[in-house]
Amino acid sequence: MLAVFTDLDNCLLDHDTYDHRPAQPALERLKRLGAAIVCTTSKTRAEVEHWLRVTGLSHPSIVENGGGVVLGSGGIELMGRPRAEITPLLREAAAETGARIRCFADMTVEEIAARCNMGLERARLAAARECSEPFVLETPANEAALREALERRGLRLTRGGRFHHALAHEGKHGAVRWLMEHWQREHGSVTTIGIGDAPNDEGFLALMDHPIRLVAGDSGPAAWNRRVQAVLDALGL
Repeated sequence: MLAVFTDLDNCLLDHDTYDHRPAQPALERLKRLGAAIVCTTSKTRAEVEHWLRVTGLSHPSIVENGGGVVLGSGGIELMGRPRAEITPLLREAAAETGARIRCFADMTVEEIAARCNMGLERARLAAARECSEPFVLETPANEAALREALERRGLRLTRGGRFHHALAHEGKHGAVRWLMEHWQREHGSVTTIGIGDAPNDEGFLALMDHPIRLVAGDSGPAAWNRRVQAVLDALGL
């Protein structure tokens, strides 16, 4: 079995335009190979449903930085705690450490749309968090103290391309490991390719047979296409 775990923003999707079309040749090649292509993202389940329709992909998917694994049926396996428990603890930790934050929960749909360079309907999908709380950290010098305060409350701090995130689960790597173990029980050997560009991708990339780290100046769907094709060429697929 061949499984590809990919971040979306600045990887399969362009950071600014969200265009995926430059990655289409590699996507089509993977589909012909019967590969499982797993969106592994900070995006919500509602957002991922949209992008699956756009790209022609299907579940399973890993959402909210590993907070949930969305299965083929569309049901979700939660890896942590619900958002309703996370957000108050994040605010409490911020107040304790003097960190100035602006949570997704405090933002209007219009503000989310502006910060993410997207339309209002997609911003509504982004706001539909289930198991994490994205936020803007307005005082970067407080990051270490905030991280420690969150950890004392059983939460984790991670950073994506646009926002920091408060989580009550391991991160993307925990959900990736869970899904890989499920497939290994079913199929035995699983060859894995992983594509990411942000600090919150490092954990799951460390689990991959063939990790691809996209970097500033060489990222987005065109780089995704080129790097994935190179791995497939090297594997003789």
